[in-house]
Amino acid sequence: MKQKQRRKTKRRISPKLWIVAIVIVSALLVVGDGNPQLRQTLEEMLQEIITGEPSREQHTGSVRVIDGDTLDLSGMRVRLYGIDAPEAAQTCQRNGREWACGTDAMKALEEEIGSLGVSCEEQDIDRYDRVVGICHTGSRDLNAWMVRSGWAVAYRQYGGEVYDGEEVVARVAQRGLWSSNFVMPWDWRRGGR
Repeated sequence: MKQKQRRKTKRRISPKLWIVAIVIVSALLVVGDGNPQLRQTLEEMLQEIITGEPSREQHTGSVRVIDGDTLDLSGMRVRLYGIDAPEAAQTCQRNGREWACGTDAMKALEEEIGSLGVSCEEQDIDRYDRVVGICHTGSRDLNAWMVRSGWAVAYRQYGGEVYDGEEVVARVAQRGLWSSNFVMPWDWRRGGR
C-alpha cells in the first residue's frame, strides 16, 4: 500500500502571537544596546515566535583574541564564521616592504572589542572541535567588521557568499590587507608563503 506524502504547510502565527511579537519589537527599540542580555533574550523570543524554532546556542563571556579570526571566550575556542584572517605570523608586502599583517589583523580585532562584552551565535563545530560562530559586541557583527575593514577575507568555502559585499567594499577602498600584496590565508597555511 502506497503511503501518502504529507504536504508541507506554512506555519501560521496566531493573532495573539503577532501582538506578542509587536510588543517584543517595541521593547527591542526601547532597550537598544543599553542592556545586551535583555536584548539577546528578546531577540531569541522573537525568533522563536516568527520561525517556530529556537535560536541557535549563544556563548558569552570574557574574551581574549587569539588571532584575527579566533577568540578564546571564557576558555572556549571560537572560530569566526565565514571569514579568514591572516595567521598571526603571516606577513604581507606594502610599498616594497614587509609588514606584519597577521599581527595587525589581531590587534585591530582586539581594539574593536576593547572592553566590550562579546556574544557568539554558534553556527557549527569545526574539525578541531572549535565552535564556529558569528560574534557580536552589542549589535556590531565582528565577522562582518573584520572583512569590511580589510583585516579578513570572505571564506567562501565555509561561509558561502555571506560576507561578499563587505569584501568588495574593503577591496575597492583598499583597506587593510587590500592596501598590500598578500597571500590568501588558506594558501599561506598550505605553505604558499
